[in-house]
Amino acid sequence: MGEVSVEDRVLIRELYDKFYFALNDGDAEVQTACFAPGGSIQLYSGDVVSPEFSAATGQKWSNDPVGKTYQHHVTNLVVYPDPEGREDHRSVRMYFLVTGVWEPPNILVRWSCKANDVVQRVDGEWLFWSRKISLNHEATGPHWSNEPPHPDR
Repeated sequence: MGEVSVEDRVLIRELYDKFYFALNDGDAEVQTACFAPGGSIQLYSGDVVSPEFSAATGQKWSNDPVGKTYQHHVTNLVVYPDPEGREDHRSVRMYFLVTGVWEPPNILVRWSCKANDVVQRVDGEWLFWSRKISLNHEATGPHWSNEPPHPDR
């Protein structure tokens, strides 16, 4: 297993920033473009979903009066060599918080999450191959009764 270059660390962090800005903005095109062909996401519920499912969720939230206040804040991100030794893959561990505004001006932490991901270099660009997202605790954030449901899978 080789070392992870500083350039790769910066480019992988940029992937996360681009993904979460697109999710917050409901930009489905940019969000799905952050995934390698065949990429997937395992949600905290254990369900495995497509990048299109995630993008549809971002679009729904961005059109909801409360959901559009959601912001994903990446707090820590560490990049490791791929445990399988593949030169075009990296392993990534990260934490993020999701804030929201239910009653302005109060900002709440809705979720506290972590992810164990694998990214793949495709045509010189780092993209998500697999994401495994989990809550740090089931009760890490409030839910409100009018929350928009996830789109159909």
